[in-house]
Amino acid sequence: MSFAKPNIIFSTFTSVSNTTTTASIRRALTLRSHLSFSSLKMPSSKPITTAAALIIGDEVLNGKIKDTNSTYFAHFCFRNNIELRRIAVVPDEEEDIVETLRRFASKYDFIITSGGIGPTHDDITYEAVAKAFDVPVALDQELADRMHSRGSKIDPSNKEAYAAQLRMAIIPVADETKGVTVEKIYIDENLWVPSVSVNSQVHILPGIPQLFERMLEGLLPHIEKRLNTNQLLRYYVSTKLRESEIAPYLTKKQKEVNSKGIKLGSYPHISFGVNTVSIIGKQSDEEFLKELVKDVEENVEGKEISKEEEARISA
Repeated sequence: MSFAKPNIIFSTFTSVSNTTTTASIRRALTLRSHLSFSSLKMPSSKPITTAAALIIGDEVLNGKIKDTNSTYFAHFCFRNNIELRRIAVVPDEEEDIVETLRRFASKYDFIITSGGIGPTHDDITYEAVAKAFDVPVALDQELADRMHSRGSKIDPSNKEAYAAQLRMAIIPVADETKGVTVEKIYIDENLWVPSVSVNSQVHILPGIPQLFERMLEGLLPHIEKRLNTNQLLRYYVSTKLRESEIAPYLTKKQKEVNSKGIKLGSYPHISFGVNTVSIIGKQSDEEFLKELVKDVEENVEGKEISKEEEARISA
């Protein structure tokens, strides 16, 4: 596979005239791959039924930090009737980000990225997302102005630090000829960082959990019209039988309910000496699900428990 330098637009740099600063930004944005992938086009009106999360960062893979964003995203998807299909953790490497994002974008309706949008050399998410959609990146002056007015502004005379800060305002650029749209979604007037959305499909979020969670929730008003209103329901049945004892029944029952999209699962809680059977289905099948719970209770010699009880023994 051959690599080429990226498309980087500097015509919008109205507040950066110093050649040293511009050179610093160019060095900071050195990318390698330039691959065309026009099949990533996705209409913004497409219903959202499936999702994927791309967690970016060496610090997650080397164990320095614990990823909580994917767990939060999983809960977000469940309560908004979105089926989360994939979670991937990749290093701060452009090729890994681009390859994974392209694969996700060809399959799933709602994709979030987490991490890699800061000012340091390894923060390359904006550039990698642009590569995945074969569009350039450029300084967004509105974003830069917002960053300086609502955040901390670095003295431009400190050229390298100023250039590093501006990297956080260099984002993918829309291209009508390729059917690629880019939108900045600000969830709070006092927050300068936006969720940068590409084709209303890929949403670029920060890795800091407090910001990630706040901005993810802020996306909801922008996507709710595309969501399935058929709420997902989940029931729990606790049993003291071993998994090997309940497996034959669950295998048979799963085949019987596949046509309704109902999912059964078994989860051991060794410390408590019990297993929990999870039953997930659509609200439109609520009465059928209640009968199924009774059937499970009888066949695994268990009893229904609340989500609070399940959370307690899962902690």
